[in-house]
Amino acid sequence: MYSNLRRELGIRNVLLMYVGNLETYQGIDLLLDSLSLTLEHCDQADLVIIGGEADDIRKYTNKAQGLGIQQHVYFLGPKPVEHLAIYLEQADILVSPRIKGKNTPMKLYSYLDSGKVLLATDLPTHTQLLNNHLALLKSPDAKAFAEGMLDLIADEKLRLKLGSAGKQLIDKRHTYAAFREKLNSLYDWLHHELAEHTA
Repeated sequence: MYSNLRRELGIRNVLLMYVGNLETYQGIDLLLDSLSLTLEHCDQADLVIIGGEADDIRKYTNKAQGLGIQQHVYFLGPKPVEHLAIYLEQADILVSPRIKGKNTPMKLYSYLDSGKVLLATDLPTHTQLLNNHLALLKSPDAKAFAEGMLDLIADEKLRLKLGSAGKQLIDKRHTYAAFREKLNSLYDWLHHELAEHTA
């Protein structure tokens, strides 16, 4: 049975969602600090965090309490990967607040595929795949990231526009058909190269 987060958690606000482990490099401190600043200006936001070990959940639950934002933050712990799409579908804004790293997180593809807007830090870990036409990118500091949250909370049109652009990118470049096309053009190129060299 899939859960309806809004109904189960009593969420009536704009729903921000983070999915992943809660290691330091993921920027959960940044995320909570940013949410705290956001809530000073607008109380229409709730954050759902999916994933994480028990110790990390405890640590960040304490941090949320320390910031006085615990009524707006829900830690759901790990969930089965096959339910991920169902959860992402329920979000209004997906967040990737990473503060370091160079590799593109695989979850970005799931995030974009959901058609929901993505707020991410403006770092190489994200910018290898994302730009400001596909997501809202902000520097990895609480004030800037909070501004990103506020912009997206206030502007549903912007959320829909960026969400739809991200979905189009995945449909165009990262589906199985796109993969097959890429593979076929590689084979064609190899075939051509081999023909040239053996001619």
